Amino acid sequence: MSRADIARRTGLARSTVSTLVNELLRAGLLVERGAPEDGNTTQGRPPVLLSFDPAAGAVIGMHFDHPVLRVAVADLGYTILAEATVPVDVDHDAQDSLDAAVALIDEVLVKSGVERERLLGAGAALAGPIDSATGTVGSSAILPGWVGLSLAQELEARLGLPVHVDNDANVGALAESVLGAGRGVSEMAYIMLGSGIGAGLIIGGQVYRGSGGTAGEIGHVLVDEHGPLCRCGNRGCLETYAGADESVREEHTPLSQESDAAQFLHDHMTITSNR
Repeated sequence: MSRADIARRTGLARSTVSTLVNELLRAGLLVERGAPEDGNTTQGRPPVLLSFDPAAGAVIGMHFDHPVLRVAVADLGYTILAEATVPVDVDHDAQDSLDAAVALIDEVLVKSGVERERLLGAGAALAGPIDSATGTVGSSAILPGWVGLSLAQELEARLGLPVHVDNDANVGALAESVLGAGRGVSEMAYIMLGSGIGAGLIIGGQVYRGSGGTAGEIGHVLVDEHGPLCRCGNRGCLETYAGADESVREEHTPLSQESDAAQFLHDHMTITSNR
């Protein structure tokens, strides 16, 4: 976007934006590019667009899912340079999961040839609710081994980098809003089907987490109080009927062989998106 776009989006004065942009240009983090070649020209001088220089640094991404840990390193142009996965009991053993994450980061840095000094920060996605006020994991039923743990502080201490932590469905919604099917949409719901079910909500163009960080935790909404036992300890959660774990679905649910998670969600949920 242009300097004027940044001023409008942030509410900062144009002079302030210009000063900050010039500092980032001198630091080599931003580059100037020509106007987009889309044929839509306006009168006057075309705007100079700004973007991150992909080669200016790299970032780490971590996904702590229920059965597996994934780690990737990417440049500032969103290109994944290397990634690695390892099975780990994420639900119950937080410290082992953190140790595994540090080891995988070393592995992907070697694979990608990225020097640690080039890392600008890291993001961690966790398959469970994060208290948005404290940054701690807030459910003893979903992630019993993580309750009360400040994941960002733990990772920052281990990595020596700033770390942003959020629920995995929330960051999935953010990515889809910025880069994918949700571009240009101010309100959207992102349904995440993995070992469990989650949802990330975009309202007014921003991730909506709710007061306790659980706004999108639809996987444990009650579907049938007499239904199969869920890993959270309750019965008949949506996750037990439409979760992507085939072994759970085949062993515990009455859905027919032709049914799948997408059809079940379609039949039981109504989501409206306003542009």
